[in-house]
Amino acid sequence: MASSTALPLALLVIYITLSLPTIYITVKHGIKHAAIIGWLFLFAFFSLRIVASAIEINDSESSSAALIASVGLSPLLAAACGVLHESRAYLLPKSRRRFDTPYFVFFHFLITTAIALVAAGAANLDSSTLSADQVQSSYALVKSGIVMLLLGWVSLAILTIASYQQTLTHKSGKLDEHMGGRKLLLAVAISIPFLGIRVLERLVYFFTNNPELDPLSGSLGIRVGLEVIEEIIVSFCLVIAGIMTRNIRSTAVVNH
Repeated sequence: MASSTALPLALLVIYITLSLPTIYITVKHGIKHAAIIGWLFLFAFFSLRIVASAIEINDSESSSAALIASVGLSPLLAAACGVLHESRAYLLPKSRRRFDTPYFVFFHFLITTAIALVAAGAANLDSSTLSADQVQSSYALVKSGIVMLLLGWVSLAILTIASYQQTLTHKSGKLDEHMGGRKLLLAVAISIPFLGIRVLERLVYFFTNNPELDPLSGSLGIRVGLEVIEEIIVSFCLVIAGIMTRNIRSTAVVNH
């Protein structure tokens, strides 16, 4: 096995394996409280990684694989946001979640816009016929998208911390019944630092053009240490939490 295909092959196996229980989790958690959105985004992330890995196995320098890798982080952030939204529905009364829906609509709009900007800019950068001004404009699109991802991550981290503080001050006697919500919140809290590393790594790459951080031709050690490990940890955290809370709809009473 060529060393250049070992990593994408391993990732292909990992994400195919993770995608199967994610389908089960999505069905079990259902549409209540828009839970399905977070798990569908997680499945979308796995699908993108599967496609990117398959392309990279066939062509280790494929621009398509690089493009998919560039936008792949966005659905993972959206998945964490969706799981956080679900956890809050089971942990907090509706009176303390008045701004949840506006925030999550804003967050997904932010992430969707970021995906569009990064994809448009990265796709243009693959062209060898661009003028210097066009290249600069394409980089500006990508940088704008990455900054929006950073803002999304910061807001998600703040809301996660606030959620923990709110659950500590919430005195409802039913709180102990909502262990499923706590498990989902814990999974998101563990994921936040690793998502931050991924966002910052992309930010540094596109703002410095450091070839060592290139997702395909850069340093394998840096890619594994700053990209692969973080995404796998976040993926496992969310999938494990999803499986552990698969019966959350029947075992928890939602706060109103």
